[in-house]
Amino acid sequence: MRCALILAVLAALVVPAHAEDVATYDTDGDAETSGADPRVAALDEAFGKAINLALIDVVAADVRTAKKAELDREIVAHARLWVAKFTVTSDTTSDDRRQLRVTVRVDRDKVRSKLGEMTIPVMTAGEASKGRSVTILLRVTEGTSVRASYGATAEKELPGLGALAGALRAGGMSIKRPPASGPAAKAGGDLPLDDDEADGLGGDAKAELAAIAGVNVGPAVFVRGLPTSAVLVSAHLRVLERRGHKLVGQGAASVAARGEDPAVIAHAIEHALVGASLDVLPPAKRALSVATGFTGDDTPLADAGVVLVRLAPKTPWGLVAAEQKYLSGAKGVQRAVIRRLSPGGWVIGVTTTESVERIAQLARKAPTADTSVKVKVAGDIVELVLAGAP
Repeated sequence: MRCALILAVLAALVVPAHAEDVATYDTDGDAETSGADPRVAALDEAFGKAINLALIDVVAADVRTAKKAELDREIVAHARLWVAKFTVTSDTTSDDRRQLRVTVRVDRDKVRSKLGEMTIPVMTAGEASKGRSVTILLRVTEGTSVRASYGATAEKELPGLGALAGALRAGGMSIKRPPASGPAAKAGGDLPLDDDEADGLGGDAKAELAAIAGVNVGPAVFVRGLPTSAVLVSAHLRVLERRGHKLVGQGAASVAARGEDPAVIAHAIEHALVGASLDVLPPAKRALSVATGFTGDDTPLADAGVVLVRLAPKTPWGLVAAEQKYLSGAKGVQRAVIRRLSPGGWVIGVTTTESVERIAQLARKAPTADTSVKVKVAGDIVELVLAGAP
């Protein structure tokens, strides 16, 4: 009995999994009424259009163009596989054609999974937001003062609004002004609106995305060890795709403003909002430029009591090490150390009281049995070419 009770409780806790990214698309489809099932044919056309719209949101334009045949064959042709739910909003017949208006909910996570199997790259949330419109729903709270970019008391010159707009534009978005109507913004919470409220205001602004931002300016406090006060400014940002309430990203940042000057605090608000936006839309990675080779004079500098022996840059390390060891043990040589590797070659510094010619004569002996040696003296440098097994 006890076991049955536990199983019943576990069964009650099991709930069906829901897709995290289900987006809604309004499409249409039509088919000839003389067909076997015109309604099914019209639905298939509507589903195909919805999947094409989903691919626009998921796959970059250049990839869609390059992979069009594969996408049509593997994704669009099997449109029903990716449809989570649909509703027919209009069903009419005109001129022997069945015409439907359909609201289609597409499981974009399933589409992404199939694209992964096809090794077709999908866009990140930030990349998918490029070229789309966004409305900024910003609230700034300072003590009992509540100011906002939306609602009945909307302000066009709200601190931080321009900086956040610039950050979103840099991410490829276009800005839509929020509606200056509806209830005034209220204090409380890190963000001023929930997703449903932001969706409604974004719809009024005819924007595809909603950027919900909340800034809190804390009270002035004394800074320990300094004869001044400071204000902590905290910003929270959440960028939401209105269609399906898909989260693009969210972030937070805090900045300390020294003193209570309104201009300084406004500057801190800007920095906090831009900092929060970096969590949502990270800056593009910069590719490292190709390193250029050295050009110019590469002659090693002479040193008193040291004869320089230079080997070709392509000399195998084994031969370089063998030559260094051989010179270290040669008569009249105190020590031999590798000074550097440069485009001109390996350089061994030989500490000795002998002349350059004498060191060149020593270097004519091969460091290993199967190595050939060529030696010449160029000024104060012994040029050495070694060939053979290291």
